[in-house]
Amino acid sequence: MRLLKEFLREEEGATAVEYAMIVGLIALVSFIAFTKLGHQVSQIIGWMYVMLFTHAHPSNV
Repeated sequence: MRLLKEFLREEEGATAVEYAMIVGLIALVSFIAFTKLGHQVSQIIGWMYVMLFTHAHPSNV
């Protein structure tokens, strides 16, 4: 029990765990943002392609 209490009071290991949690959280948020933005960017590029294609070749509409 004494070893467990000493382990919980130790602050050096806590900073490493905190940094690891922060890095993990940033990675998770980045992954979600890139996933959602990737779909939107793909839609915008597709829309731009359609607009450019229809204006460059009006007979294909």
